[in-house]
Amino acid sequence: MAALLALVAALALPSFSLFEHGSPGMVITHLLLEMFSVVVSVLVVVIAWHAFSGEDRRIAGTLIYAFTVVAGVDIIHALSYDGMPAFGSPSGTAKAIFFWFMGRGFELLAVWLVALQVRLPGHRWQWQLAGGLTVVALFAMGTWRLDWFPQTFVPGHGVTPFKAYIEWVLCAGNLLAAWYFWQTARREQGGARHYYFAAACLVMGLGELTFTTYVDTSDFLVIFGHLFKVAAYALIYAGTFELGMREPYELLQRSEQALRSKQAELDAVLRQVPAGVAQLDRQGRYRYVNQQMARMLGLPVDQIVGRSFEEVVAPERRAEVSYRWARAITGQITSYEGQMRIDQGKALYSSVSIAPERGPDDQITGAIAVAIDTTELRQLQTQLMDSMHEVADLKTALDAHAIVAITDARGVITSVNERFCHISKYAREELIGQTHRLINSGHHPASFFHELWRTIASGKVWSGEICNRAKDGSIYWVHTTIVPYLDESGRPQRYVAIRADITERKRVELQVEQMAYQDALTGLPNRHLLMDRLEQSLVVSARSGSYGALLFLDLDHFKEVNDSLGHERGDELLKLVARRLCERVRQSDTVARLGGDEFVVLLSDLGATEDEATTRAGLLGEDLVRTLSEPYGLGPAEINSTPSIGVVMYQGQGLLAEELLKQADMALYQAKDAGRATLCFFDPAIQAAFEKRLALEADLRLALGLGQFEVFYQPIVNSRRQTVGVEALLRWRHPERGMVSPGDFIPLAEKTGLIVPIGQWVIDQACAQMVQWRVDPVRSAWQIAVNVSARQFRQPDFVLQVKKAMNHGQIRAGYLKLEITESSLQDNLAETVEKMKLLRAHGVRFAIDDFGTGYSSLSYLKTLPIDVLKIDRSFVSHVDSNEDDTAIAKTILSLAAHLGLDVVAEGVETEAQFTALCAYGCHLFQGYLLGRPVPVHELDREPVSQATVP
Repeated sequence: MAALLALVAALALPSFSLFEHGSPGMVITHLLLEMFSVVVSVLVVVIAWHAFSGEDRRIAGTLIYAFTVVAGVDIIHALSYDGMPAFGSPSGTAKAIFFWFMGRGFELLAVWLVALQVRLPGHRWQWQLAGGLTVVALFAMGTWRLDWFPQTFVPGHGVTPFKAYIEWVLCAGNLLAAWYFWQTARREQGGARHYYFAAACLVMGLGELTFTTYVDTSDFLVIFGHLFKVAAYALIYAGTFELGMREPYELLQRSEQALRSKQAELDAVLRQVPAGVAQLDRQGRYRYVNQQMARMLGLPVDQIVGRSFEEVVAPERRAEVSYRWARAITGQITSYEGQMRIDQGKALYSSVSIAPERGPDDQITGAIAVAIDTTELRQLQTQLMDSMHEVADLKTALDAHAIVAITDARGVITSVNERFCHISKYAREELIGQTHRLINSGHHPASFFHELWRTIASGKVWSGEICNRAKDGSIYWVHTTIVPYLDESGRPQRYVAIRADITERKRVELQVEQMAYQDALTGLPNRHLLMDRLEQSLVVSARSGSYGALLFLDLDHFKEVNDSLGHERGDELLKLVARRLCERVRQSDTVARLGGDEFVVLLSDLGATEDEATTRAGLLGEDLVRTLSEPYGLGPAEINSTPSIGVVMYQGQGLLAEELLKQADMALYQAKDAGRATLCFFDPAIQAAFEKRLALEADLRLALGLGQFEVFYQPIVNSRRQTVGVEALLRWRHPERGMVSPGDFIPLAEKTGLIVPIGQWVIDQACAQMVQWRVDPVRSAWQIAVNVSARQFRQPDFVLQVKKAMNHGQIRAGYLKLEITESSLQDNLAETVEKMKLLRAHGVRFAIDDFGTGYSSLSYLKTLPIDVLKIDRSFVSHVDSNEDDTAIAKTILSLAAHLGLDVVAEGVETEAQFTALCAYGCHLFQGYLLGRPVPVHELDREPVSQATVP
């Protein structure tokens, strides 16, 4: 701030001269001022040459070079000043200004190199020489080639704009350097030198401004500017010479203080160190002992120092100590262990090292003895030996029962026991130096081993089960515990792996798992595993957006194979089907057996669009139909079996797995209804029908108990249209559904087995009705025909139940007629005939319903005890107009006539049909033309005529 105020004051004064132009006073004053700067520059070079601190040594080359140039150029500047004798060339203002610029430029270069800590490589003398050469070059340029330099001063006018511009540049450079040094000093502690340099640059920069406006070299501003330069160089002197000398001196003082502190610390350490330390001279006298050594010798310190070791040590140890001391005096280091003394009956042991002590001239001046109390170590060694014996015993036991391997930190095997070699089938020489990749079975993914290594590398114990492969290719399982042993830094140094053979246990677990998740017959996944994989597939499908398919299939008429060839052949067929299925699907697909002859194929990732996925599923399904329809060789026999397949598509988790399986099952039954040996895709309409059927089935199971069933009766008339009997027809009147069609609930009752109790109820109702009609003069002569399902007829107690109903109502022989279909006769014909004979003997008549629509056989017409044939309505509907129907009707009538059987034509609805059938010889008729099925109380409305039973 003072420099700035002085500069402002000087610039504010009017221009005046302190000396006359060229006067001796001016020249001498200028020379003295410049010589001060030159001396300071030389001192800077000297200090840099003999730099002590690390920082000074780093910038020594910079200071030597720059300030050598500054000193030389400033001398030439002083000698070139106007009024000085000629030096190489006449002195003058322009010449002096040139060397002034060179001096200030190199001075600015020097401070910036120091500020930026630029290190000039090379030796100091090299930069000293470079500085001298630079001075010579600048001298030559300023002396003989000054005309190359622009004009800087015009007598009578003063400095030129070029000179003023250069001065401003020098001013800005110095001020910027001052700011940089100031900031550096604030950031770094102990930055006094930087403050000095900041102040020097500030003063130098401000001083440059005095040389921008003077008109004559004798102007007071010129002298004032040189004073600024002197002040700046004084600050540089303070920052280099004074601090450069004071800092090493202070460092020396601090070193001496530190040395004394270290000596005190060493004394304190030697007093506290858990080892005895003694210093002996060449005569064997103690010069120093610490407290620990005194305790070990059993005497106070003051009673030991100055005395010979022969006077201090126990007599039994003198010879040993004398021998060791003599070796140390001859320059040898020697160590020994032994018992020092007995303290309260307890032996004290020590380990002693004696080394020669040398003086500054490397001559042996005595010996240094260091003794360590090894009493506890001796005890620990004894314990260690006991522990080693124990560990050896444990190792023997461990080797006998465990598989052990030791590896280094990289996993390279360094040791294995005999059981490891035995189970791996590798010799010890083949294992040492290898890693466990040698026995990797490939069973575990890479992530398994990454997690294992992550755990043990962090210093934690890992435990788990690993599947390995022996040298002969066999697989074995081991339960493994890997224990890392850590070094001082906590990093694993080696690993010990202890294993137990669990191969047999894993084999049993695998068998149990297979029993739980695999079909015992085919080895395919069972229902449990299928549902698990289906759930996973639904999750993957939801994430990827791809479609999948579920194929539900079973074998058509598989029961016939079991019944005809036996269950053993049936099982063989199922195995062949499983094999063919697995051969036709992808490895990523799943083939499962649900039980019996039911199989499921799970197809995933069939495509991103429904069309693509459906096409691929359909093609595979058709391929499976063709493949499974090819003949199967079962021993000496060859059979043909076809599959029916239901397919349902899925995407995402819109439906539960169980729901998908139900839909595939529905599609399977649709395929069976379509004729078997085919493939059908699930239709939502099927789902609706299925749900409707479920609701209908639920109501059907309650209908009998709730009394919702009724028996309607349809008249059977003769050719004179007289009623001779009725057919009892089941009807269901539901409180909400109304009258349910028999076509809807009769097949459902058949499938669910409800037809058995319902059918028996109809028989009971028919018998009860005949009891009521017994007092009716007209209806008492009517027969009642009741339809009996094949399932009902096959019941073991069917004959007993019918007899029970007839006996309860005391039904007369010939009045109850049971109608059975041709399909009922195909299963176990002998048993059927036997049941019919038993009932016929009890007065029951039998009719074959819908004759001609099944697989009719003339042979059973002679065998079966039947009384009536009923022509199916399909032949009656066009009997008056279709020649084929006419021929069939005539044939049935002719056949019945020859066998002595009655014939009833069903479905007579027109007069033309009635007339034609009468003409062909038919005598009994049933149909809407002659009477609709009605409740019993509405039979009175029908026109009836009395007739006897034909």
